[in-house]
Amino acid sequence: MSNVIFGVAYSDPARFGEGVTYGAGGGVVVKFDHNRAPIGSGFPIKVDGDLKIKKGYYPWVDEEFLGPYKKTVSLTGEGSIYVVYQALQARQVYFEPVLYSDFVLYSAGPKIKKDGNHTSFTYPDGSVVADGLWHPNFRRLEAIRFNAEIKR
Repeated sequence: MSNVIFGVAYSDPARFGEGVTYGAGGGVVVKFDHNRAPIGSGFPIKVDGDLKIKKGYYPWVDEEFLGPYKKTVSLTGEGSIYVVYQALQARQVYFEPVLYSDFVLYSAGPKIKKDGNHTSFTYPDGSVVADGLWHPNFRRLEAIRFNAEIKR
């Protein structure tokens, strides 16, 4: 076996509203050799021995208005849509996704294509950021969750 691809996704994206479909995120690629993985990008995370992955994910509801309208729910975590590992000696792979479902992130793309119009991200604490990035700030999400947990 050269590699394995797996991950997590919402089984019922409609719980986030009518017409919401699954987007992306929550993917893992594990390479067991030096061949190129069929998906994922960047340099793989190299692991000696067996692989144990425990990753946190936040629900991300995104609304797009340019082109065909769509509303999707994705999982955002640290890294890109697919995180790639290289585990040449692994005999076992353990994956434990942790979903922080109480910390939903919302984003809305611009309605008019014009310089300065960017996707706006509304974080679980109510703050809004439109800094020109296409993806949310994972460290900001972690800080919001950490601060909320301290207050409990």
